[in-house]
Amino acid sequence: MKMISWKKLSFALLLVVVGVIGRYLLLDFPNVETMTAVALLAGALLGGGYTVVVPLLAVAVFDIFYGNSSILFFTWSAWAIIGLIGLVLKGKKMKTWKFTASMAGLGVASSLFFYIWTNFGVWLIGDWYPETLSGLMTCMIAGLPFLKAQIMGNLIVVPLTAVSLNYVWQRVNALQFKLVKNKPKKVDIVS
Repeated sequence: MKMISWKKLSFALLLVVVGVIGRYLLLDFPNVETMTAVALLAGALLGGGYTVVVPLLAVAVFDIFYGNSSILFFTWSAWAIIGLIGLVLKGKKMKTWKFTASMAGLGVASSLFFYIWTNFGVWLIGDWYPETLSGLMTCMIAGLPFLKAQIMGNLIVVPLTAVSLNYVWQRVNALQFKLVKNKPKKVDIVS
């Protein structure tokens, strides 16, 4: 049976808190949020079940207080898939600037995915656009201002969040290494 890593669990909870609080603090800026960074970091740093659970838990906690819309399936599944996109960086050894740049690139890619997937949901479920190819294109065009805001936000928020939380993750790992390295050795006491 695999033991729970308290280090990973604690960091996962930190990611959830950053996702929820960051999303709340950025409410006045539509489609600018910390959720993309949190989802990507869950995949890149934690992996395993945390990859999907962290973004879903963060969005669930936020939605309990602020609600969602009829495209809930599309938004929630998008965050889970963005967590999976973060797995691209899992286990890669790279300098901080390269990790940050990679996260920014994944942030832009995630914005594009989120835009296409959730606008498809709006077109499919909503009553605003006819269920034709022309209606889908109209829906996608209408969503472009939101995409622009999300890309601009992710070019700022994802790297800042990634640098900050990657620093915390590295310090936690360094501390754990020091504790293990300096573990007292067993000594036989002879009387």
